[in-house]
Amino acid sequence: MIFRRRPKNAPAPEVEETSEAEETTPEESDPRESDAEVSDADESGEGELDIETLDSLDWRGAGPWDITEIDLDLEPLPGRARIDLGSMIITGFGGAELRLQVAEETQQIISAMLIHGDSALELGAYAAPRSGGLWPELREEIIEAATEAGGSAALVEGPFGVELRRILPVTTPDGEQGYQPSRMWVVEGPRWLLRGILYGQAAVLEGLEPPVSDLLTAFREVVVRRGDEAKAPGDLLPLSIPADVDPAGNQTPH
Repeated sequence: MIFRRRPKNAPAPEVEETSEAEETTPEESDPRESDAEVSDADESGEGELDIETLDSLDWRGAGPWDITEIDLDLEPLPGRARIDLGSMIITGFGGAELRLQVAEETQQIISAMLIHGDSALELGAYAAPRSGGLWPELREEIIEAATEAGGSAALVEGPFGVELRRILPVTTPDGEQGYQPSRMWVVEGPRWLLRGILYGQAAVLEGLEPPVSDLLTAFREVVVRRGDEAKAPGDLLPLSIPADVDPAGNQTPH
């Protein structure tokens, strides 16, 4: 179930496979050292968050896109390159590294992570009901799970309506206890749901200034290929390594 487990001449981002056990994100920061505050009020601090109104609006006017909505024959902007991972087509940008997260027990690719400096955006695509409405159903479950884990979570207004922010306790590689903040963007399209989770510096900054803006652009440029297979809501849409990119990050010329 979703969330329950943890131009042709442009250079492609480096592609690296990591297992769930080896999964890395930019260094965890203690949210108590940041000025970020997570609450159920909007970022301006004016009153309660109008969740019902935010959920009723369409937030995909500038992407992310369904495969039927975009012409892939058109070249991306200079300095950017598309990488076709099957259910997701990601557009990389200069200085970004792409890591594919692999489940040890199945060796299935479960998510893709764009890393840029000390920030990261983890991307995953899932099946959703034709009628939509999966994201509102899942939020309370995510908040409850964060609380049970000893962390916290809250809803704020973000670039795609309701944004979920979490602070989860983690154990660092040297055995120390710390906290990992994150920001979760979710958009629903035709029978699919795209999730993006910000980690690192981008997770503790307010607003959409860099590095958040760079990862926001990358999220908007994702193209989802749902396929016609019958899938239960929340099922992961399968990812694959493209034929023209090897795990060492070398792209075959077209």
